[in-house]
Amino acid sequence: MAHPIDRINMVEPYLGPPLPPPSALQYTSVTEVLPSQILPRPSPQVNLTYANLAADSTAAPRSDLTQPPPSKRARLDEDDVDAVVHDESLNPSLHNSPGNPKRPETFFDSQAERRLAGYLGFISIAELHICAIAWPLLRATVAIYPVIHKLNKELALTLIRDAERNGEAAVIDKDWSLLTSDGKGLSNARKAEHLAIVLINLRADLFTMTAASDKQNQLQHQHDCQKFNMTYPTHQCPQISYPVRAPILSPLPGEDFLESYNRCFLLLRHMRNIMKSNVFDTRYKNDNFKSGQPVNDEHKPPWMRSTVPPMATTTSKPASHITTAHGLSSCSPKQSTVQLSYSTIHNIEITPCHAPIILSADAASSEKSTANITPVPRSFAVIWDHDLESECIKSGLRRALNRAQARGVDPPSELQKLRKDPRQMVEETLLYEQIRIQFRCQFLGIDLSKLLLQYTTSAFGDSMTVKQNLQDEPWSDTQAALTDPANGNFVFRVGFFAVEE
Repeated sequence: MAHPIDRINMVEPYLGPPLPPPSALQYTSVTEVLPSQILPRPSPQVNLTYANLAADSTAAPRSDLTQPPPSKRARLDEDDVDAVVHDESLNPSLHNSPGNPKRPETFFDSQAERRLAGYLGFISIAELHICAIAWPLLRATVAIYPVIHKLNKELALTLIRDAERNGEAAVIDKDWSLLTSDGKGLSNARKAEHLAIVLINLRADLFTMTAASDKQNQLQHQHDCQKFNMTYPTHQCPQISYPVRAPILSPLPGEDFLESYNRCFLLLRHMRNIMKSNVFDTRYKNDNFKSGQPVNDEHKPPWMRSTVPPMATTTSKPASHITTAHGLSSCSPKQSTVQLSYSTIHNIEITPCHAPIILSADAASSEKSTANITPVPRSFAVIWDHDLESECIKSGLRRALNRAQARGVDPPSELQKLRKDPRQMVEETLLYEQIRIQFRCQFLGIDLSKLLLQYTTSAFGDSMTVKQNLQDEPWSDTQAALTDPANGNFVFRVGFFAVEE
């Protein structure tokens, strides 16, 4: 099973007293907000060749001969599109089906704001404008500074596609590295590595944002605003209230797992583009960005609309999980503007997507009688078990906790009750993420190294204690143990390590 640690921290997390205003800070280079442990070289195993096909539109037609293939040219820095497109025309899009992972250029692409908002799962342009300045986007925008002039989607998606997977999440390759200075003059392959790391972290941060409390998000926003203002001193970081609706973070039916990373890329590129024009400062100078035009069905890609015609998917393998229908809802055409209401966090709930099963009459009757049965209430404890950590790891943890305490971040309770039922988690990664949130890993600069499940069972007569390493067991076996009525006294024992020194 893939190692559960799937992110490289971009900036030092913060949870403490209010920071001084940006004017009190000295300008610093972007290298201070990027990891100091930079790996030496790009991965030699990944083919990073990419070229555009340019057909000669002036060539005379030749009906008697087969036309030769169009010439190829290398994609250069100046080919990147910087313009902010405001065209809201509803001409048929070239992207009428989900992207094909074998051809990353086939994934949806649009800079028209309502089309982009529809693809991301928002119900109004206002939600797009607000999400674009939430702390995960502020952090990612700081992180792309070395490659801001060149965001090569195709190469980055190719790297993510070929990387190791942990459920639906790509794992950052150990041979990739972040750039510490301006990437101009470097190969597109090196810049694509940097962008791939940023996209993987952005998706993970958006998941964290949906699960965190409003207070945690507000503190993180304040911290990332300071970093944003240091990196982009000519732009003022806007203040917003949380919760903020995140884009669709898991693939819809028929979509490949890469589709969620494509959504993260388009959202990040949108932020980059408005910053390179006067749109950013004009839009966020007052609160008008919190209201905007609704996104209707016709603004969404065909496969995301309420009534979707039968179509053949182009993905190599359908996704096994989907998000809720918040990305598929539509507004009334009569509504001209939408004023956002900040009442609840829009969580991304992941549920299984299976082919329909045809039941016999008896089986269907039995199915109906058991459909409403809820799991027996159970309590699941989580304990920070220091015996799972080596002396070397313990010393790193002590330094990380001391740094966090100096910032005003208190250590968490070492014995906690798991706040969400793991029997309802369809992926093992959701359990890891819940433990990260409860133990405030992001703010302490630590992450999971080992996770064991301990419980008692009477399945063999006398009661006995069982321990299993979750990283060695299929998630389905773990859930079976959690559900078995013969088992009880569940304790998750977790060990941590320091993410950065």
